Amino acid sequence: MLVPQVFIDGVKEVLLPLAGREERIALCLPDATGHIFLLDVETPFKNRQQGIDIVRWQLKEKLPDNYRNIELDFQIIGEREPGSRRVLVSVIDTQIRNQYEELLAAAGFSVSLIDFQSLQIYNCYRSKVDLGADFIFVALHQQQMSILTVQNGVLDFHRAKAGMTDAETVFREINRSLVTYRSGHIVFSRSVLYLQSDWEDQKSLNDAISSAFDRQIQNLPSPLTTLSGQENLILSSAEAAGMAAAIGSAESLMWDKG
Repeated sequence: MLVPQVFIDGVKEVLLPLAGREERIALCLPDATGHIFLLDVETPFKNRQQGIDIVRWQLKEKLPDNYRNIELDFQIIGEREPGSRRVLVSVIDTQIRNQYEELLAAAGFSVSLIDFQSLQIYNCYRSKVDLGADFIFVALHQQQMSILTVQNGVLDFHRAKAGMTDAETVFREINRSLVTYRSGHIVFSRSVLYLQSDWEDQKSLNDAISSAFDRQIQNLPSPLTTLSGQENLILSSAEAAGMAAAIGSAESLMWDKG
């Protein structure tokens, strides 16, 4: 449970010595606080508000029943064919967004970008490692798994799932998540498979994921290994994943403003 004053004090303690006069902040939230969708939008739109209205209409049958009051944003990430845009959509309950924005404002910061952890961990790698044009990116931190597939450099599938307690659960979830997708995408069968994980029993996990995808794994080191002075970092696995996502968020904010 989020304790407001503890959150505010923690933000101040960590960020104020680093921020200087910078008040903008990129906020990276756990995937469970919202939803991510990939849509093909064929209806043309002239401006961002028209785009939001069209995306909201396309999502009306896909959102959970308890999502009555939502905030959404989207990014055009590709074009399938003339007139059909591939769109990445982030959705969050308005009350959750307002709560974080109010608490960060109380700490002296203004939220300029909001995104989810699975995408920002991937972003952290994207600027540091050449993963190629067609690949599958699997990340497992504690009990949270994310699966991203990229085709021709464009995100084509996203899935985030909590409750991954053992390798067998991971195997079943991968097969359940991809049962439809893998048969309809020819490139998927030859995509490189990357894994980044903090699990202690790496061999069992590698075996399960390799079997689920029917190919060899290329294990990725923590993105924090590229940081100057990283040898002095003493972080738990959860803290390391959070820091990687924070780096991805900060870089996204720089690209967004660049």
